[in-house]
Amino acid sequence: MAEREAFDYVVLGGGVSGLGFAKRVSEHGKSVLVLEKEKVIGGLSRSLHHKGFFLDFCAHRFHTKNKALLDEICALPGLDMKRHIKKSRIYMFGKYLKYPFEIQNLLRAMPITQSFLSGISFFQNLLLKQLRPTRDLRSYKDWFVHLYGNRLYEVMCRPYTSKIWHRDPSEISADWADQRFQGENLSKLLTRVIKKILKFDFSSYNLEDDSLAPDGGAFYYPLRGIQEMSDALAHAAETKGARILTSAIITNVNTKEHTITFEHEGVARTVSYDQLISTIPLHAYYALQERRNAGVEKHLAGLTYMDIIFVYLFLDVPQVSNDHWLYFPDENIIFNRAVEFSNWSPEMCPPGKTSVCFDITAFPDSPEWKMSDAVLIERTIADAVRVGYVKKEHVEEGLVFRVTHAYPFYDLDYKAKLDGIIRFLETKHERLLGRTGIFRYNNSDNSIEMGFELAEKMLAGDADVSAHTYTVKEVSY
Repeated sequence: MAEREAFDYVVLGGGVSGLGFAKRVSEHGKSVLVLEKEKVIGGLSRSLHHKGFFLDFCAHRFHTKNKALLDEICALPGLDMKRHIKKSRIYMFGKYLKYPFEIQNLLRAMPITQSFLSGISFFQNLLLKQLRPTRDLRSYKDWFVHLYGNRLYEVMCRPYTSKIWHRDPSEISADWADQRFQGENLSKLLTRVIKKILKFDFSSYNLEDDSLAPDGGAFYYPLRGIQEMSDALAHAAETKGARILTSAIITNVNTKEHTITFEHEGVARTVSYDQLISTIPLHAYYALQERRNAGVEKHLAGLTYMDIIFVYLFLDVPQVSNDHWLYFPDENIIFNRAVEFSNWSPEMCPPGKTSVCFDITAFPDSPEWKMSDAVLIERTIADAVRVGYVKKEHVEEGLVFRVTHAYPFYDLDYKAKLDGIIRFLETKHERLLGRTGIFRYNNSDNSIEMGFELAEKMLAGDADVSAHTYTVKEVSY
């Protein structure tokens, strides 16, 4: 690559939002360079290979209500996406219950006194909602109590939310609830319950029911890990002329000169751009460019990403359960979720074996983040055995992988801080994109769609496009 080679677009970060952007602009004859610091592209949508196993970073299904997006992704050359019906359960009261919750299933699983009081609280809350004005729902707790009442909040929301985020739900923005339970309301909830009763369908009352979870949503997944989708996106962009470099370490962004300096294969290189698209964490991007602002630095100091630890167990059995996900809200269990990859695709594991990924969320100062890999594996095995999920004698090996900046953390004031940061970092020639780049919790489909949307708006000459103007809506995960 020659010194000061010029590109129409340079993308910082090779996750699926950046790859989607590169695909779209390259299809219109624009020159684009994607710089990824890791050895492989994909961001969180990438896979590890270990002794014949394909391992994702926990669960990365592809699901979308946008048929055009689904058709485009499934048609990518070399990508074979299989359709699945989601199944997930949650471990509570010593049992594995359907998840997302069915209220009647949950109430029956509770101790009888707790079930009775929770039911009373639920219907009391329903009545009071009709008599009192709707108040400002600022926190996750406000949102959940408003919908379900205090007692169900204590069962359905507080334990798992507090465990994931290491914060009380009263300290988390209601925006997180809007994403997690998008479109949920009491009318829909009661309609589901009444329909089952009228149809004499009491399957939800069976605590050992092994049928599909109530959402039963369809999703799509490649044969050998989500990396195949990222690779297919990258290949589609490259066939149209996009250039994608991995192991590229960015050292400087000069927004005055419109240049980027990076190291690749031991050589420092500088290129110029007309438009820069950053998908990397906001703190990292701010540190790379030359402009400084005390107010922005204060906002950045208060904006937090959560890290995540993945503990993989390799088992000498073909299957542990037939669930795609299992959730564990008990704070005494070290992991939050379990994902068994052989249920996503039999090609993810060698014949006769299976693998399970357990995720553990943490901040840099959390005790879990400071644990050694050996301790994390030991704790994970012990807890998985204790809840009856795996048998210790079936475990052959464990592996730990850590990822930083995995989740944007929505505290009560994050919007005001984020607004100031975006307004400073985005200019006529620099834009923000993606899950970490705009500090928005996105699924992979949301991220790809945002990449397409930004590209199409910029190609159309939309001068006002920014992180504030994306029309893509997050969906419940």
